[in-house]
Amino acid sequence: MIESRKFTPDFDRMIRIVMLNTMGFFFLDYLIPVISSQIIGASGLEIGLIFSVQTLGHTISSFFVGFLTDKIKHKKILIMIGSFGRGSAYFLLYFALLFNSLFLIGIGTFSLGFLAGFYWIPLNTLISEKSKKQNRSEAFGKREAAMGRGMLIGSVIGFSIFGFTFNYNIPIISYLGIIIFGISNCIAGFRFLKVDESKKITETDTSQNSTELDGETKPKTQRNVLLGFLFMTLVLFLGSINGSIGRPFFNVFILEEIINDPTLAMLAFIPSGFVSLLLAPKLGAFVDKLKPSIGIGVSSFLGSVVTWFLINSPNIIVFAILLVIDMTIISIGALIFQNFLSRISISNRGKVMGVQSLFNNIGAATGPIMGGLLWDYLGNSAPFIVSIIFELSLIPFYIIAVYLMKPHLTEKYSEEILIL
Repeated sequence: MIESRKFTPDFDRMIRIVMLNTMGFFFLDYLIPVISSQIIGASGLEIGLIFSVQTLGHTISSFFVGFLTDKIKHKKILIMIGSFGRGSAYFLLYFALLFNSLFLIGIGTFSLGFLAGFYWIPLNTLISEKSKKQNRSEAFGKREAAMGRGMLIGSVIGFSIFGFTFNYNIPIISYLGIIIFGISNCIAGFRFLKVDESKKITETDTSQNSTELDGETKPKTQRNVLLGFLFMTLVLFLGSINGSIGRPFFNVFILEEIINDPTLAMLAFIPSGFVSLLLAPKLGAFVDKLKPSIGIGVSSFLGSVVTWFLINSPNIIVFAILLVIDMTIISIGALIFQNFLSRISISNRGKVMGVQSLFNNIGAATGPIMGGLLWDYLGNSAPFIVSIIFELSLIPFYIIAVYLMKPHLTEKYSEEILIL
């Protein structure tokens, strides 16, 4: 067992594999709504539904993968299933886009979401086991940075092939990057089999107030823990709705409201996908020193302000800069919350991650549908304006959720290292 390090010796090697799993994220996030709206002619509601079925798939797998993660001896088996499954889903999406079929795109995105539960829940559990609690946000930041590097490499591949060939109307080549991303997921599945799960960081928390969610606590204390946890799941659900109301429509918003040039729109959108992720380890190290209630409240307020300026941008350059800032703020808030949730229970960490994923995904499946209806009936700015109102309204709920759960965390925060 390893005590002196922030992370286990194999932590960085494990995290580097994430690059192979995430190469297609940004490219598909850009490509699917653009092809759906500009070529297939999908409505705002139909675009929202495409994103929602992906999240619905993740929601279904979240019901049981969290329990499997705590019960199964080798979590990397689940990660391998997720990697191979997502690789197959990329192949399906290639043919769906080739035939301009919204139905097949929906099946492909649903499959991606369903297999994501087998990947992210056990991976996040391994990250928690292989990092010290004082450096947990930095650990998840390293995961985000690996995602950023993977997305950057994947985008160079995907956008280069797409950009050079799309105007020649040869989609069989234009979408070839998606096949490459499917292969990279399969390679990652093999590489995860080599991860040594016996290497963990164990820490003893001597606090008398630590409480596990295992039924062995005093009834009153257990009720308080469950009440706080239920309140937190409600906040996760509402926050996820807020985060997904406008997400599917950023690309289309750029094309219809700011600049009618797909190439410039693509160039404006690309930096937002990588800057915050590549900065994530530094952001995580900073977040590890923030009180969760203060950090979440401030990031939510700043995020709503930046979104307002974003949809009122005078030109594409300002929009691109603000989008980078907005994504960075979102990354900070996510790291704070991921850190907090990882501390709730050690023996039931997979279940906690599964519940988080479940309610996140229920909200994320609801948000795009709401955003699509707002887009269709109230105008292109409506999803973002509603998101601003939602985000500001949720700040007190975030603070209350942290207040209710913090006394019962199994892994306590070291108050002396917190700066706010």
